[in-house]
Amino acid sequence: MPKKAIFLLSFLYTISLSAQNKEDLLGSWTEIIGQHHISEKWSIPTVALLQHYEMFDKFQFIMLRSGVTYAFSKDFSASVGYDYVYSEAFSEDSFTIQHRVWEEATLKTPFLSPYIAHRFRLESTWKRQEPEYDLSHRVRYRLKFDRPLYKSLYFTAFNEVFINLKEPYFNQNRFHFGLGYSLHQDLKIEIGYLKNHFRRAHYDRIRVGMVFKTRFLEQKER
Repeated sequence: MPKKAIFLLSFLYTISLSAQNKEDLLGSWTEIIGQHHISEKWSIPTVALLQHYEMFDKFQFIMLRSGVTYAFSKDFSASVGYDYVYSEAFSEDSFTIQHRVWEEATLKTPFLSPYIAHRFRLESTWKRQEPEYDLSHRVRYRLKFDRPLYKSLYFTAFNEVFINLKEPYFNQNRFHFGLGYSLHQDLKIEIGYLKNHFRRAHYDRIRVGMVFKTRFLEQKER
């Protein structure tokens, strides 16, 4: 195993040993991200996200996402879609259901290796937490950077800020860094550390992800 990967895993293990209370607990963030190309320009994004307060224990939330993406060029695309989110409180017998409709634009700009990706998203969320129903809107901006390290191994990092469209304006911030490995041009695995800041809480997560693509049009043409 490359030395950089050993160092990252050791760092993550050290964080887990220091966890003592709810916010300091080292939880897990498991993510499967797919991009299903149905034509040269059109594709269907899918995301399944599962989070636990502790490592693969003490369920926190699950999110399922899908939509449609149109690529105007290799560097610019736009998407619309829907999220379903079910979450549970840490120490209370309560749950929350959210339905989200979102629109986003993704832009890649040249930078080192060989670009950085900007993602701008507008979300409208209907939240149900009995007996209340709430509609809110927020904008999100994510800056993402990947850099090759050695053969199929690469470094990946992103920061994403969430801003409400009414007070209080700050919603949350997510910072992540880690390593990825390309098993195939259309299949990658990633592991890293994710810090999730809210106004009144913060969480440490080990993120484990799988990123893949399918190409239905190319298979059909064969």
